[in-house]
Order: sequence, then C-alpha cells, then structure tokens
Amino acid sequence: MLKKENGFSFPTIFKFPELPKYFFTFISLFIVLFLIYSNSFYGEWHFDDYANIVDNPYIQIKSFSWPEIKHCIYGLAQERPSRPLSYLSFALNNYFHGTDVFGYHVVNFIIHYIASVFLFLFIYNTLKLPRLKDQYEKIAYPMALLATFFWAIHPVWVTSVTYIVQRMASMAGLFYIASMYFYLKARINPKFKYSFSFFIISLLCGLASVLTKENAVMLPVSILLFDLFLIAGINKQNVIKYAKIAFLPFLIILFAGLIYVDFSNIIDEYKIRDFTMLERVMTQPRVILFYLSLLFYPISSRLTFLYEIDVSRSLFQPWTVIPSVFLIIFIIVFALYIARKRPLISFCIIFYFLNHLIEGSIFNLELIYEHRNYLPAMLLFVPFAEFIIYAIDYFSYKKIIQFIVALGIVIVLVGEGDITYNRNNIVSDDFLLWFDNIDKSPGLSRPHANMGRIYFIYNQKEKALQEYKKAMILNNFGNKDILAIQQCNLGILYFETMQDDLAMECFRKSSEILPEYIQTNIHMAKIKLRHNEIKEAKEIVEDKLKKYRSDPKVIELYSLILLKDGQIKGAQYFARKLLQKDANSLSALAIMAETCRIKGNYAVAILFWKSVRSISRQNAYANLALIELYAKIKDTKMLNEEIRLLYYLKGSLKLSEYIQMLNKNENLNIYVPQLENFSFITKKCFHIN
Repeated sequence: MLKKENGFSFPTIFKFPELPKYFFTFISLFIVLFLIYSNSFYGEWHFDDYANIVDNPYIQIKSFSWPEIKHCIYGLAQERPSRPLSYLSFALNNYFHGTDVFGYHVVNFIIHYIASVFLFLFIYNTLKLPRLKDQYEKIAYPMALLATFFWAIHPVWVTSVTYIVQRMASMAGLFYIASMYFYLKARINPKFKYSFSFFIISLLCGLASVLTKENAVMLPVSILLFDLFLIAGINKQNVIKYAKIAFLPFLIILFAGLIYVDFSNIIDEYKIRDFTMLERVMTQPRVILFYLSLLFYPISSRLTFLYEIDVSRSLFQPWTVIPSVFLIIFIIVFALYIARKRPLISFCIIFYFLNHLIEGSIFNLELIYEHRNYLPAMLLFVPFAEFIIYAIDYFSYKKIIQFIVALGIVIVLVGEGDITYNRNNIVSDDFLLWFDNIDKSPGLSRPHANMGRIYFIYNQKEKALQEYKKAMILNNFGNKDILAIQQCNLGILYFETMQDDLAMECFRKSSEILPEYIQTNIHMAKIKLRHNEIKEAKEIVEDKLKKYRSDPKVIELYSLILLKDGQIKGAQYFARKLLQKDANSLSALAIMAETCRIKGNYAVAILFWKSVRSISRQNAYANLALIELYAKIKDTKMLNEEIRLLYYLKGSLKLSEYIQMLNKNENLNIYVPQLENFSFITKKCFHIN
C-alpha cells in the first residue's frame, strides 16, 4: 500500500537515496516538458516580439563592446535601464541566431525546465525544514514532485514559454525561485563557509531576477516572510522582531523603483489608457480571481491570448467588484489566521497574492495577461498536492479507492499536458493565435488588427482592409497609442494600394495621437517623395533624424531623399553609415551603386550591384542596372548573361511593360530604369547562347 510510513514509495528491493530521487525528478521533468513543448520550437513571432526583438535595433549587436551592450540594456526607450538581463539574453540570441526562432525557443524551454527543477528543490527542501519535518518529512518527495508537475506542465505557461518575448516572465521566475532555494540552503547549513557561499549565490540570483523583470522586486519580502513563517515560526516575539527589520526589504523595493520607474510621470502615463489608475486598481481583484479560476480550471475554451474584461468603473460597476475585494481580503485573513497551525499553506497563499502586488496595482500596465501568474503561482499547487497525498493516505486501507484517487491524478496531469500541447499548436502559429483570439474575445480590436497584419503580409489586401476596419469600428484598443499604430497600419495599407489621400489622412490622425511613432513619419515622407515633393519629405525626415540618429529606417529614407535631391556625397555618407550597422542592407548597397553610376564610376557601381545580387539573387533592379553598366563598358559576355536573366525575370511581359511595372513607384526607386537605355536589346542582335 502507498502510505506516509513508507514515504509513498513503491515496494522495491532497495530504498532510493536522495540522489536517485533527484535524478528521477530531473529526467522525468525533462521528458514530460519536452513532449508537451515539442511542437513549439518553430513557433512564429507574435505581437510584442516584433517591437522588443525582431525590429529592435538595440539588441542587434555585432560585438560585445560596452556601447552596444549599453544600448541593449537600456531597452526600447533608451532613457534608463529596462529589464537589462532580458534584453541582453535576446541580444545574445540575435548575435548567434539572428531572427531564426528555433534558438530563442530552445532558450525559453531550457529556462522553464530549470525553473521547474529549482521549484522542486525549493519545495522538497522546505518540507524537510525542522519546523515542518515532523508533519511532512515522510511525504516530502511525492508532495514536492506532484506540486512541481502540476505547475510545470500547466497550459497557462504557454504564453511564458512559447511566446518568445515573455522569457522576461519565465527568466525572472527562474532567478526568483533559485534565490529562495539558495537562501534556504544558507539558513540551514551549519558550516559558515558553505552558508556564506549560499547567501552570496542567493543574492546574485535575486539581483538577476530584479534585473530581468520589475515584479521580482518583491523577493526580499517573500524571503522575510518565508523565514518568519517556516524557519523561525510565528509567535508574538518573532513577529515583533521581524517587523523591526522589515524596513530593509522596503528600502530595496524603493531603491529598485527609483531605478526602474519615473514616479513623477506615473499619473500622466494613464493618459493613453481608456481607464484611470483608480479604475485599474478596482479591476485587479476581479482579474486576480479570474487568474485563480484559470489555474484550477484551465480548459482550452477559456484560454486565449488577449482577454476581454470589463473595466471596473466604480465599486458597483460591475457588481462583482466589491465581492471580489472582500473575497481576496477573506482569503488573506484566513491565511494569516491559520499561519501558526498551518504555516506552509498560509505562506503559499500569501506568496501568490504578494507577488501579484506590483503588476496588480497602480502601475500603467495592460489589465490582464496570463504570463503574470508564472511567478506568483509557483507555490500555489503545494496545498493541493498535500490534499492529494493525504487523500491517498486516508484511503490506504482500501486499495481500490486509493487506486481510483491515484488514477484520477494521473488523468488530470495527462489532461493538463494534452491541453498544453494543443495550446502550443495554436500559440506557435500567428494566424491560428489571432483566429482563436477573435473567436474567444470578439469585442477586442487588437486581434482583428493583428489578423489584418497577417493578411497584409501575405498580400491579401482586401481581407486585411476588412480586419483593419473591424478593429476601428470596435474601437476597443484599451490604449490610445495602439489606436495610433492601427491608424498608421491602415494608412500603410492605403499607401501600398496607391490611395495616398486616404493614407495621408490616416497618418495625420495617427500623428496627432502619437507624434513620435516613426513609421507614421516615414510613410508621410514617402508620400511626399512619391509626389516629387522632395523638400517637404526632407523636412519631415530631418526633424526625426535629430532624435533617431541611429534608426536604420530613418537613415535609409534620408539617404534616398538626398539621392533624389542630387546630393550625392550626402547620400553616400548615410548609405555608408547604414552599411556600418548592416553590411547586407540592400537599400544602402543600391544607393552606393547608383551614386557611383551617376558619378561615372561604373566598375565600382558594378561591384555594389553584384553585392546586391549576392543577397537577392533575382533582384530585378540589379539585373537592369548591370545590363546598363555592362553595355556602357562593352562587356559583351556579362551583358549576355544578364540579358538571359532579364528574359527569365520578365516572363511573357514586353520589355516596356516590365520596366513600367518596376517604375510604378518611380520616385521611391533608388535606381530608375529608362526604356530608351535598353532599346539596343531589340535593335541590335545579341547572341544569347
């Protein structure tokens, strides 16, 4: 029978010592996690991945020099350090893998696996603490194993593991629980040199956690309460003693806050929201209870990426606001009430609410995201695991009932893993993700906006326009800046379909809301340039160049404008600047080629166009430019080769039709092929073998 007396071990001819227990846990965790995340390693980029990783120039480092690392760790705003370890990890991925998603997913998976390992180690060693030893020592291993598995395979963590950018949440969780584990080891080790070493490691892990994500700043409070509840024990004397040193964690929190947060601007930041700070605070109790319901009832139909939730406009709207507040207060008071008799359960409950405090309070954040539960829920399944173990022990006298209980747990774990695996199928595919989100949250604008973006990428412009218009009609973005970006995206769609008046109207609306959004300004300048209004285009870009000196898109467009304005040296200067950042920049290479052609330096122009060709094998402009250049230098052999390629590229089109098609946006082209320069192809007889 499985019972406390035999440590819930299966009867064997030998007893497992500690090392085999660890070995079994680590191997089984890896196998199970690998199986349920095996379909996620080629998952696509999504949502905030683009701004934070794919299109973030600051993480695209070419060396490990301090200037590049500094830009990296200052995040997107470049005003103060912003989650430096998170961005540094993305920079390292980018350095080795570029934008190939596989490497990023492997790192995310490893982080989640190691976090699960440290969670097991922390729970297992906590259950063997002197204050808990009598009650839990015999069930420590199965209880820790069960709690860890319930947490590790939970489907809610798909957005913390498969959604690449939320490595921020999982890596912070890893360092956080590792810090608590090493603190525990330091407190129970009798030898000073080992204890001191563990304290140092705990401190370093804690620092790494805070440098990964801001919500980890609650770590000192968690450690203080852990020590009070589970090591020292709760009594009047200890409570007074720990209250006297409580100022230390709060000083650490304040210090971290001064580094991360501009408190002088905290109220003004809400101007972009469709809710106030007070409304956000009133909404969070309902959100946190919803999180709890997801954690204990995570069926597929309830899981999505962006959740539609009503803002609490007052204590009575919706009516669930006050009940939610009172329920949370009751749970916390209950946890404190049982703290003396059941300190473990008490601490696990308080740990959950404590670590929701930062993201569930006054700060200007979105109302709800699944990944915010990654850290707070780490100990949430410990009481649940204890209940299961005691249920199995209670029915030890009836083998069939014990078997049914055990089978039920296996079914729950398998079901949980299956939901996680299926959820990965959805989250790994950008189209399926937003299709699923529209189905489950039809009143939100952003899923429609993102679905429109996908259609636009795949050149299904009519469907893209429909989705963009749905997003605008719903007008439920929750954020004025996102509305501005969507206005810009709609403008880009009109721009691509040559509807410049509609495009400019969208860009103006976008600019009124978010003047600094660079895409809006770039496309306004492109419209001016398309209409040959070079001076106006130049003024727009020069204004942005003052602030965004290192932005590749701004530099690229300014170099083109200078080329169109006849400022050859200036165009070359900015093209070289762009090549210093990206040696494979097609536009910079083409500008260098065209400026050399204009200056009559045909040999160098050919070299640059060949560089374009090496990156883009069938580049139509490189092909025509090289034909023109080889004709000028009378290189018949290379000319014939390029003409053969031309006939392949143009297909059944007449040469005039082909060049006309390429010159559709003549003023935006770096190189503009002129039909008369190619008349010799039909007038003269070239032998194309």
